[in-house]
Amino acid sequence: MANVKLNNKSLLEKLQAEITLKLGKKMSQQELLDKSIEFTYNRLDEFFIENIDKPTLTNEFIERLKESASDAPLYHSDKSDDDLIYNL
Repeated sequence: MANVKLNNKSLLEKLQAEITLKLGKKMSQQELLDKSIEFTYNRLDEFFIENIDKPTLTNEFIERLKESASDAPLYHSDKSDDDLIYNL
């Protein structure tokens, strides 16, 4: 089994204590991590909505994107999309 470095070890310990109080029995940190991973996996959509920082699109960033965009034509009447993408 691989070792995993935890940045929130103290938070894990607090969670373990809270669960011990509520369940009336101690759950090991390994069991707690396993259950947490399973819980998150089964609710990935909620996890992404709630916990993942999304970059904010600023006007400055949008302008930089526009400036870096190529002026090449996007449509070639003599070539299919596959030809253009895969150089067929």
